[in-house]
Amino acid sequence: MPYVDAFLFNKKGLKKNLVLELEEDESILTCIKQGMEQNNLEQVNVETIEGRMKECLINYFERNSFKSSVLKDVDILIASGSFKSSYSELFGSMKIVTNEKPPMQGTFVRGKASEGLKITLSFIEFVDKEEPLIEE
Repeated sequence: MPYVDAFLFNKKGLKKNLVLELEEDESILTCIKQGMEQNNLEQVNVETIEGRMKECLINYFERNSFKSSVLKDVDILIASGSFKSSYSELFGSMKIVTNEKPPMQGTFVRGKASEGLKITLSFIEFVDKEEPLIEE
């Protein structure tokens, strides 16, 4: 049998949130990337987006056709996705659902924030696990 490197992973993961509050005309993806870099995060999940996007481009399917739409002044109902930072580049995707009649849903491509847009990102921080005391 071949030799396999192994070790015991003795840490506990804590889920934490990072809330980004954007100003008028800030790029959403640039702010997510900067927030990750400033907090030394390699991977985050998008939990919520509260507020309005001044402008955004989304891709979506309508029946059998792939389409893109530019949306202006839209409230976001649901947002989810994940991003990873590697070699100073941002990788990942985010899905959004607008709060319009009828709602539009698709993959977020790029966009600018209106004043006060809040993005909640979650990440896992690993801390040393406290060893239980063994009583004899």
